[in-house]
Amino acid sequence: MTSNKSQFGYLLLADISGFSSYLMKVELEHAGDILQKLLEDVARKIESVFRVQDFDIDSVFAFAPEAGIVHFEKLHRLVEETYVEFKGNLTEISNHITCNCAACREVTSLDLKFMVHFGETILSSLQGKPMLYGLDPTFVRRRVWKDEVSASVSWRGYVLFTEQCLARLKVSADEFQGTEFDHDQFRMFGMELKSEGA
Repeated sequence: MTSNKSQFGYLLLADISGFSSYLMKVELEHAGDILQKLLEDVARKIESVFRVQDFDIDSVFAFAPEAGIVHFEKLHRLVEETYVEFKGNLTEISNHITCNCAACREVTSLDLKFMVHFGETILSSLQGKPMLYGLDPTFVRRRVWKDEVSASVSWRGYVLFTEQCLARLKVSADEFQGTEFDHDQFRMFGMELKSEGA
């Protein structure tokens, strides 16, 4: 059995906010089409920097090798541009609905949040599907970090950078000027995301 070598890089999760409550209010068939398009558009946008590893029903999980990102500004700009495009897509769907279904009417209740972490992982595959193993990707994907945010602020769209991510890109917490959140495993610094008209 050949062992895969671990490597360091950036782990990103783009997670749709309000997903569960949205599904409780809408027709599942049409909602599925809408959510698929939203996630595909998010994936397409972040693929300029990251390699998409997996989709959950409400999120996109991606990885970029350490050498792929050397400037914080590039990463921050990608997150902001992805968010603005996501919110624009919601508005477009809402403004151009051709039916009166709840899935279309309620789509603007959705939002988008990001977690970005720098850590160690093992890149592997399972039945041809790429997989990331390790404590760092598990932390990002389990989304326990959401509890720290929701307990402190009322943000719906936001980005969190772990202390490890900022440090790797040589950005201090003071320079970032974000809100600090403490988790058992990591310190995180967040910022609410907004787009014009949102």
